[in-house]
Amino acid sequence: MAERPKRRPPREDSSSLTQRLRSLGQIASMVNSGTELGDVLKRIVFAICQNSIWSSSAIMALDRESGYSVLVARHDPDFKETRRTRRQWLLATSPTVRVLETGIPLIIADAQQAPDYPDYMQEARQRGYRTVVLIPLQSRDEKGRAMVMSVHAGERRKIDEDELVFLQTAAGLASLAVEKAHHLNAERQQAAGLRRAFDLHAATMESVLAGRSLATIVDLVAEFLPHPILVVDLTSNQVLARRSPLPDRIADGEWAAKLKQNGARELGRVMRAAKPTHFQESQPLAFALMGIDLTIEAMIEPLLVDGSVLGGMVLFTGGRPLEAFDALLANEARFALAVQLMRAHVRFATQAETNSEFFGRLFSGNWRDEAETMARAGHLGLALDAPARLLVLAPGATADRPPDDNMRAMILRGLLRVASLQHPGAAVCFDGEDAVVFLPERASGEKSATRLIERLLREMEWITGTKPIAALGRLCRELKDYQAARQDCARILDLARRLDRRGLVSEAEFGPFARLLASADQAALRRFVQDTLEPLAAYDRRHRSSFLPTLDAFLTHGCRYQPCADALGIHVTTLRYRLQRLGDLFGIDLEDREARLALDVAFRLRTAIGG
Repeated sequence: MAERPKRRPPREDSSSLTQRLRSLGQIASMVNSGTELGDVLKRIVFAICQNSIWSSSAIMALDRESGYSVLVARHDPDFKETRRTRRQWLLATSPTVRVLETGIPLIIADAQQAPDYPDYMQEARQRGYRTVVLIPLQSRDEKGRAMVMSVHAGERRKIDEDELVFLQTAAGLASLAVEKAHHLNAERQQAAGLRRAFDLHAATMESVLAGRSLATIVDLVAEFLPHPILVVDLTSNQVLARRSPLPDRIADGEWAAKLKQNGARELGRVMRAAKPTHFQESQPLAFALMGIDLTIEAMIEPLLVDGSVLGGMVLFTGGRPLEAFDALLANEARFALAVQLMRAHVRFATQAETNSEFFGRLFSGNWRDEAETMARAGHLGLALDAPARLLVLAPGATADRPPDDNMRAMILRGLLRVASLQHPGAAVCFDGEDAVVFLPERASGEKSATRLIERLLREMEWITGTKPIAALGRLCRELKDYQAARQDCARILDLARRLDRRGLVSEAEFGPFARLLASADQAALRRFVQDTLEPLAAYDRRHRSSFLPTLDAFLTHGCRYQPCADALGIHVTTLRYRLQRLGDLFGIDLEDREARLALDVAFRLRTAIGG
């Protein structure tokens, strides 16, 4: 068995009140001279031993999560610490639990003969101490764990009431010192948090005012915030993501690439539906539609300017609420990002307004000096000295209401983003309620132009929620051509609205009959079609017959029996029987010229106005 270390000779008992008070004063002075919590705890155990009869002292923290009593500070000048020295003990065999639960000091007269506490008994024999007193501290360590202070004597000692009061008073002073250290630490953290928030504000505002890119500002924000973020920019339809919120599931690079490629539309929809909470609430955010099979708890903050949603910021905290200073940092970042998007929004709105004013004069023919007009077009970046076309897009006839200013800005940004990718030099503006896309002519072929128009239609439909109509104007080679091209598009769109057409329409789709009908009362025309053809259609639905298509084919083939029967794939006798039944059931007299004309007009109307 290893030789037990020799203990220092015990001090003389401090029996007088004066000495104990002097010792407590010395303890208070030593304890309160520290500011860092770890330093304060070390001073506590040192002070207790320096000014009392006790040869060593320790402070233990109860870590109930791990099930151990953990050493946080110790003073024992007669025992050499090593890397293998034990620093935690099972709570199940530790007296510290009892001390904290009762709140009463515990005296172990001889720890070397204490089978109720086997760990303490082993420790006492190794270190050579006997009497032990454990006192609860009314404070917690930096991890929020309750603490117990213990003092040890190398010999068996009788602990009287005065000594116990002395130890409890020393423990009270120690608790005050710990609380003071906590308070000072909180002040330091507060000062550091405020400094960090100020630094973020200064750095981001400097970048905004210097005209740096949004990506640069997002990098700054990601550096300051402890949580992964992503930023949605609806002014340019892009998503900027940095660290992955679940790096074990998806790497940073893959996370950023997939969101950049697939996330703008879906996250834009999320931002427009989100309500500001200033990072006080979180909700599940699904990324399945963005090509990532994950649903992650996130804090979603729309970036608003004058009520318009220009983008958004998403913060991934693992579902935990933000610390106060992290929330302050997040809101500073939100402000800086909103300012950056506002600058982009104002620049674009100014350009769009200028384009609208210029094209408005061009479309009205209200210009006189061709050289001056061409010079201004060049200043605006509009290549009017080369052939170009106008594509005019408008909401369909069933749109609830004209787009408001926010919607108009979104439409223009979306159309310009799509057009400029394929058509360098493209420009956009609003002319009345219609969006106009200026497209310089390119030698890329008809298929390429068709694909671009389809993409522009899809973009506007996604923004407005309704399928638009579009008309492509004639090729413009001179300034005077633009007025006629705009008038052509307006006439085609008006015709399409009246006949409730959607998508890309052209004048060739509307024959003289359709153009004539477009000027008539649409409700009256629909009632006429309904009254004339619906009885036949209803009968066909109930009886699974085919009188309506038979009559349509007969009229289409000029009331000639054999061509109609051939077209229907039936015998002439069958055709005659069907037509006779039509007369019997509905009183239709196909020998009557007026009756044939009414039916023919009804069928043509049904085709022209969409059934």
